[in-house]
Amino acid sequence: MQPISLNDLRRKVKISQEPDDIITGIGYNLSSLTRDERSELLCDLLENQEIFFEAAELLIEEGGADIHYKKEGVIPIIFCAVGANKPTAVLYAIKKGARLVIDNPDYLFAIAYIFKHHRLAAITDMLMILIEHNIHFNFVLASLDTPLLLAVRHNNNREVIQFLLGEEVDKYVYDEDGFTAIHYVPFAKAPHLYKDMITCMADIQVKPKFSTSMEPVFECVIKVSEHHTFEEFIYEALNAFLENRHRMYDDIFEKYYYRLHLIAEHISHIRSGTDEYQPVN
Repeated sequence: MQPISLNDLRRKVKISQEPDDIITGIGYNLSSLTRDERSELLCDLLENQEIFFEAAELLIEEGGADIHYKKEGVIPIIFCAVGANKPTAVLYAIKKGARLVIDNPDYLFAIAYIFKHHRLAAITDMLMILIEHNIHFNFVLASLDTPLLLAVRHNNNREVIQFLLGEEVDKYVYDEDGFTAIHYVPFAKAPHLYKDMITCMADIQVKPKFSTSMEPVFECVIKVSEHHTFEEFIYEALNAFLENRHRMYDDIFEKYYYRLHLIAEHISHIRSGTDEYQPVN
């Protein structure tokens, strides 16, 4: 076997489906790598592979790779595995001495990332590990995003949002545009979120942080002031969609205009306070 460059070796570690191929590649090139380079490979391995632990043992036991190494000087290996949703790799890293502790806000990006992209069933094992280590999900990133904001805006799966609400995360946190997760509900990737997110008078009365605007679809801008309630935001959105009807594809207009009407009706039920009203699952 010919020696290969570090970049080629890292690429092999990331994409290979053959454990023996990775072990051979690492073993043949191990002596030519620095300790930091071996640690980088270990990070790549735990971030991209789930069960190739013979290769990890080779890097740690023979190569002296550091389980506490931080990717790009910021994110520890174990949190790289968290962000990649590799629970077995996380448990392996803990066994090797890594600590699953939030002592730097940068690590929270890895946790938030799993709520943005995965189904609840796909992250259940990871969530259990995090909860067992007393890690909660009610945090705000430096970008002013929260797991709930990211999930509402980007995740197609309603059950992820339901899980976060069950963990009693704060749904009134403002993002950098002055909106809360509630404001994104009409345009969320997952359908029917209004039944989970908008449940009381406080929800329909929440206001933007400042005068701002949202462009949920191309060339349809919803302008609001800091005095607009969410209820008023919905009616501003309905007007914006009507005014820009000629700019939109029919399916886009119908999808969101229908949702806005459903939410307006939902708000009227909350405002009326009728005991017989129950959200439909």
